[in-house]
Amino acid sequence: MPGSRLSLAIAAALLVAPVGAEQATISPGATVKQIHELMITPASNALFAVESEAPRDDVGWNHVRDSALLLGESAKLLMTRGRAKDAGDWMTLARALLGSARSAATAAAKRNVDALASVNGEIVATCEGCHETYRDNGRSMSR
Repeated sequence: MPGSRLSLAIAAALLVAPVGAEQATISPGATVKQIHELMITPASNALFAVESEAPRDDVGWNHVRDSALLLGESAKLLMTRGRAKDAGDWMTLARALLGSARSAATAAAKRNVDALASVNGEIVATCEGCHETYRDNGRSMSR
């Protein structure tokens, strides 16, 4: 029996190996700025818009939820090799954005405007922390 477990483990490793090797060779196509312009800004704007006018139907709420999911995926892209600026604050802020995006998706699925507004505050704080540190040389986004 132990021999068959070893064979299964080796077979599983061989099946997984090409995926790992393939992932190691993938290089980023879009820059951080492009991800921001194409994904982060439109997705976050869709979330922020709910505070002034909540969607009235399933289509609208689905768009908000999908925007939150897209924001989360963009946070993951910011954490990839070739994009991450460092393993410290950059990763902490990207993980915070991912967590907030997941909370926003949950709030949108529940059509909870108050919860979404609260999460929007977290998103703004995370974005401002990143911009001040990595883009604006300590200058606040609000200035």
